[in-house]
Amino acid sequence: MKLPILTILLLTLSITFVSCLTPKEHIEKFIKEGDELFKGGKYDSALKKYSDAIDTIGTDYEHFPEIVSLFFKRAGIYHSRGKLLLALSDVNRAIEINPENVHAKIKRAKIQTSLGRFENAMDEYKHILKSKPDQRQAKDALAQLKTDITTLEKVREMVNVKHNYKEALPLLDKLLKNIQDLKEARLLRTECYYLLGDHRRALEETTAILKSEPKCVPAFYWRGRSFFSVGEKDAALKYLNEGLAFDPENELCLKQVQDINKFEKASNNAKELFNQNRFDQAIIQIKQALEVEPNSQIHSLPLYVLECKANLKQKKPKEAITSCNKAIELDEGSADAYFSRGEVYMYEEDYDKALRDYNKANELRPHDQAITEGIHRAQRGQSMAKRKDLYKILGIPKTATDREVKKAFKVLALQNHPDKSAPEDREAAEKKYMEISHAYEILSDQEKRERYDRGEDVDGSGGNPQQQRGQHGFPFNPFGGGGFGGFGQQQQQHGGQQHFTFNFGGFGR
Repeated sequence: MKLPILTILLLTLSITFVSCLTPKEHIEKFIKEGDELFKGGKYDSALKKYSDAIDTIGTDYEHFPEIVSLFFKRAGIYHSRGKLLLALSDVNRAIEINPENVHAKIKRAKIQTSLGRFENAMDEYKHILKSKPDQRQAKDALAQLKTDITTLEKVREMVNVKHNYKEALPLLDKLLKNIQDLKEARLLRTECYYLLGDHRRALEETTAILKSEPKCVPAFYWRGRSFFSVGEKDAALKYLNEGLAFDPENELCLKQVQDINKFEKASNNAKELFNQNRFDQAIIQIKQALEVEPNSQIHSLPLYVLECKANLKQKKPKEAITSCNKAIELDEGSADAYFSRGEVYMYEEDYDKALRDYNKANELRPHDQAITEGIHRAQRGQSMAKRKDLYKILGIPKTATDREVKKAFKVLALQNHPDKSAPEDREAAEKKYMEISHAYEILSDQEKRERYDRGEDVDGSGGNPQQQRGQHGFPFNPFGGGGFGGFGQQQQQHGGQQHFTFNFGGFGR
């Protein structure tokens, strides 16, 4: 496309006019444009104009005294951008040209403070006050610096020694209002955010640090850890490796890379071992993984739930509840955690707590069949809570084997047989013996025992053996007319009442 001849002429004249400007006019033009851009908030563009003016002046400071102001302005933009070393360089050049510029010296002290060079900053303020004792700005800044140093020392102890991250944060916030670019304080705040589980803010903090100091390896370290905690493994390794590119021997970054690989291996092993019913070994692997990452909703929560299930499988309800509680602490919206804890409460026969957790899980994940079934089981458990505890009647644990059930019944039957009781105690003895017999009838039958353990009403009696007595005295003959040494029982009718005679055969009395 050809330009019109008039346009070409105008461009030519413009270029000719610009090229005809004197160096002083160029400098004035750059400064004016830079100031207008600065007022409009276009700081990067203003920075370029100030730099053009400085480059044009070169070293001719004698004829262009405004160079001091330009260095000062550019230093201010560098400082606001976190480019502290560039800002310090410009201020130093301004002071070299005009050693009596107090404002430049105060600016240099503030930059030194942001760099963490507190002694240099204090010396600067003291030097100013030595020649100008009444310089209010320097006096106030020195007092504030002393306060900030004390605060920083206190925060170091809270974070590194006492591990009191929550209470350290307000102090760090206050400190960074006074010294915005203090890298140490930003890194401490990043650490607090991360260890308190606020990974989003930890990432935001590292973004700010790396913007002002792109080679800050500790920032890469915390950024890598934070990304891993939110489930971004690839991003985590990317930033950790970037940190190692600047410092190949950095122990923190190297260890974190190793820990990520360790976590992946241990968590995968745990799932495989659990599926193989090797629950004790699964728990060992879970603990190894959680040593690496204990506070991640993405990574840690599923492991706490798995640990809960493994502990329950090993009949360790206390440990199982602890694991579920940790999962819920990480995420109160985890339906899996509430459901798993409900399962533990069912095992402990705490049906009220179980129902509460199942209902909470149902709120979080409606229409889940397993959760719905859990609610029904807990409700059945509540309705059956008043029934007799058959295991307690026989004096055996819920884990008792068939052989242990028979042995317990044999001992109790001998001890509590009505034939051994006095006439006045016979009725109570019969009742006790019926309870023992009923417990044995249920717990010796595998199908009935499983139904009983699930909270079902096995015989429709609500667990009351007397409702089954009917017209046959005892609910069943536990010894089958001679089994276990030949127990037998006879029923006689006298005057409308039932009487029982028990023959112990080989057991004797």
